[in-house]
Amino acid sequence: MRIKKPLSRLFGNKVVRLTTDLVILAASGYLMLKKALGFSISGWLLSNAFHQPLVTAYVYFSAGLLIAAILSKVAIFYLDYFPANNHYSVEPDEISDCLYRMNTEICSHLDKCSSGEIADIKVLHEQHGYKLNLALIIGSLAEHIRKSITSIKIKNKDLFISIYSHDPANGNLDYVLHYDPKRDLIESKVIDLGSDKFEKYESVKCMKSTNETAYVLNGKANYAKGGSKRHKSIQHYLGCKLSSGNRIYGFLNIEFHNNSLFSDESEMQDFMEEHIYPFKLLLEYQFLKKEFFASLKDFEYNWRAA
Repeated sequence: MRIKKPLSRLFGNKVVRLTTDLVILAASGYLMLKKALGFSISGWLLSNAFHQPLVTAYVYFSAGLLIAAILSKVAIFYLDYFPANNHYSVEPDEISDCLYRMNTEICSHLDKCSSGEIADIKVLHEQHGYKLNLALIIGSLAEHIRKSITSIKIKNKDLFISIYSHDPANGNLDYVLHYDPKRDLIESKVIDLGSDKFEKYESVKCMKSTNETAYVLNGKANYAKGGSKRHKSIQHYLGCKLSSGNRIYGFLNIEFHNNSLFSDESEMQDFMEEHIYPFKLLLEYQFLKKEFFASLKDFEYNWRAA
């Protein structure tokens, strides 16, 4: 796969593809002309312009150019059908479902506020399906990942996604939920960022750094092994902070198991930016909304107390 990326860039170049097609088209036209009229370029050159050594060199050059064009065309066909990347650009239709759910929720808040009754902030806060929405987004993310990787079939056991919330008061990452929820694969439900026990966790290293993302290309060799059985099959790891402004709300972990999908970290970064980032924003929106309602409830309580 490492050699496929430079080859893909070479044979994906428009000039190379155009030159290949023009050479093959010219050769095809010449063969048709020779068959129909008996015309020979080498014979014409020998009779009217060049001596035999030059004509022979011309024939060798033309034959070499045609062979190179044919091989180039074969490579183009191969890379078109079997591209260097294992993932494709697909429209994240699942985001539409998530946004529809969120807009419906906001509409219910607005209906409550405009009903003529005095809006109870506590009731509005309870109507915000924070954990339900997170589960919807994670499920949609898993489905989108499966759709974007077409070279192999991604089964439920091949993909693991988890979310942890960040509690700045005690310096912990607290488990929220994971995908697939039917599989009990969570070992650490509370991760103490200051504990030596978790210092090698990718989420902990990222939280302590200025980086927003974390990548592990070779999961079996370099991924921190907790007590979970997941480390036996992990191939790649991607993680990112869930944050807005200077607030860090949590951490998103994504593990690929059983199948090698990426040849280098650059491919993983591309995959993160193209396929994960939109869902990251949806998750951050849920954390922001939760904090907003909590602050609004505290504001109402203090206002009534005053």
